[in-house]
Amino acid sequence: MKYVFVSDIHGNIEKLEECIAAFERENADKLVVLGDTAVSNYEDDNFFIAEILNGMKNKVEVIRGNCDTSDFEDKLNFEIFDDDILYVNGKFVSITHGHVYNFYHLPPNCGDIFIQGHTHVPMLVKQEGRILANPGSVSRPRGCDLRCYILITEDAIMLKTLGGSVIKKEKF
Repeated sequence: MKYVFVSDIHGNIEKLEECIAAFERENADKLVVLGDTAVSNYEDDNFFIAEILNGMKNKVEVIRGNCDTSDFEDKLNFEIFDDDILYVNGKFVSITHGHVYNFYHLPPNCGDIFIQGHTHVPMLVKQEGRILANPGSVSRPRGCDLRCYILITEDAIMLKTLGGSVIKKEKF
């Protein structure tokens, strides 16, 4: 199975569409949005973001971010979570937005891979036998001008630009 992880869309419909294009180009099974999907005070944008995600509800999971509102959540016709543990290709993957649990405060029972958003800084490192990853922000990157996603395949995890270029790869 292939999973694509993106984060911090902040209501940018164009960037969400680019994320979906990358998801489709990768022929992935699941798109995981790691929070801050919507933007407060822009109801029209939130409506369109929700409609796009509702249209692919069987292929998407959304994690609640610190900027996501209950009004946005009410527009979705599926449940969102504060965090989750996925089982992907034999690896336990802990996912969260990053404003509660993060690289400095890992969740209890953290998996083989920990993926968060929130910082807007893309990264992929292997540390003490665990892989730590962050796709950064597709709408407002920090620390660089790269808009990225994380891809998990059968045998590796990669940090890639929205255009598909591999920045970093860790084999399992």
